[in-house]
Amino acid sequence: MGYEHVDEPVQVGVVFRNNVVSPKWFVWNDRKYPVKEVTYTWHVHRGEVLLLYFSVTDGTNLYELSFNRKSLEWYLSKVYVD
Repeated sequence: MGYEHVDEPVQVGVVFRNNVVSPKWFVWNDRKYPVKEVTYTWHVHRGEVLLLYFSVTDGTNLYELSFNRKSLEWYLSKVYVD
């Protein structure tokens, strides 16, 4: 039981409200996953780059999405596996 590192680019649909980013869905391997809940958020500075991280669930599995604020790219960082 643990996380599987993925680090693959994904498409993410988000809502921006009051300076808060909320992922609503993402596409990985040609499949669209709904985001039922954002369970945790945090950020990391890597030099001048700010990375926003989102732990999300589709109601069944947990995923870690990251957003690079400089390049505006989204990645699926990890998938929780049993």
